[in-house]
Amino acid sequence: MKKPIYLFVIAVLCIATTMQARIILPSIISDNMVLQQNQTITIWGWTTQVREKLKVSASWSSDTMTVSAMNGRWSVELKTPSYGGPYALSISSHEIKTINNIMIGEVWLASGQSNMEMPVDSVNNGFQGVINYRDEIKNAENSNIRMYTVEKMISDYPQDNCSGSWQVSNPNNVKSFSATAYFFAKTLNQVLGIPIGIIASSWGGTNAESWVRKETITEDNHLYEPYLKLLNPQKTWPPAPGALYNAMIYPLENYKIKGVIWYQGESNVKNAEVYEEVMTTLIAQWRSAWGSEMPFYYTQIAPYTYKNNASAYLREAQLKTLKVAHTGMAVINDIGSLTTIHPLQKQQVGQRLAIWALANDYGKEILFSGPIYRSLTIQKDKIIIEFDYAQQGLIVKGKTLTDFEIAGEDRIFVPAQARIKGESVIVTNKAIKNPIAVRFAFSDTAQPNLFNKANLPTSAFRTDEW
Repeated sequence: MKKPIYLFVIAVLCIATTMQARIILPSIISDNMVLQQNQTITIWGWTTQVREKLKVSASWSSDTMTVSAMNGRWSVELKTPSYGGPYALSISSHEIKTINNIMIGEVWLASGQSNMEMPVDSVNNGFQGVINYRDEIKNAENSNIRMYTVEKMISDYPQDNCSGSWQVSNPNNVKSFSATAYFFAKTLNQVLGIPIGIIASSWGGTNAESWVRKETITEDNHLYEPYLKLLNPQKTWPPAPGALYNAMIYPLENYKIKGVIWYQGESNVKNAEVYEEVMTTLIAQWRSAWGSEMPFYYTQIAPYTYKNNASAYLREAQLKTLKVAHTGMAVINDIGSLTTIHPLQKQQVGQRLAIWALANDYGKEILFSGPIYRSLTIQKDKIIIEFDYAQQGLIVKGKTLTDFEIAGEDRIFVPAQARIKGESVIVTNKAIKNPIAVRFAFSDTAQPNLFNKANLPTSAFRTDEW
């Protein structure tokens, strides 16, 4: 367990003299919650009595646990069975707290900026709704999909609690659900047939630096100076380093989860040169906090009209982040829109994140990634590109491959002719006799047409480091 946040505890103790003694639970431990199956989970909270014995019992077990509060704080560990429910949980001492309608299944944290926050409905917080949102809402009745949405908050210091509530998927509640997270959960539920819980903690317009510990950025000039570029002339936004980690991640760290899905990056295109390092640090910190090498799957940002190909370098940083173990990247360069930064086809985004989990965490034998650049071979005037995740072959949607560029020793890239040969692509330009480098979809607005047989698109890449 983490050390208590003393300001919160002191506040609780101060009011104890003026009110009836109470048991207080964090908001995430509440009716309708989903608990991670086959795990030792933590149930925790506070009491207005400095020292007190509490009894904790769960309807899935015949055991009753007794725990003593210390300085008003208590915690207990319980073992969960395989998926099922509904169950109830009881915490009792001078009063009884009962949590009802609990399901046990798989729990994932969904975080990021506006493309993760974007809800299913079309008239929520100014977002445009997802494709076919009316049908999605109408067919959303499913008690085995539940979402806890963390209310927005920033803080200079780590917080013990956050605000939010667990909501069961139905036509009314799903309107405000994170669309990407909902379709991720829906896909897992359809394939696995078990309850899926999503903890949605996201905020539009936020940078990755605000989701890591403050000192990670402020005490490292290599990261802090590029971060400062994001503030010009925006003096009050985005949130300061650590501000969202403190308020919207730290309070969740005792809650057992399976893994993380992440959709963020648009707010870091101006300091893409350090994004890989920031994300590598974020993943490591979150894994340390949860005490698990949990999977971390993220979305590569979609094509959009930025400036000076800034987003190409951000996508490259996201591609490089795949070097971190047990990560995965959903490529969506085929479903973006050059007129909105919020792609509307969130069904595909959620599904593409889900197939990473289905293959790597749930043992499903499926091709889970689009082609990823592996290596090149130069043969006279040709460059042959090899890919991972192309073992079933490559396909082109259209008459000819697009968005390949080639350069010679002058380092000037020009459009290339490209053709598929099995699992490889051969790239040439008649004017370049001695090519040395290739770029693919390396621009803000590229919407390429190279896929594998699983209908998953190829990530943008470059073979140079110029």
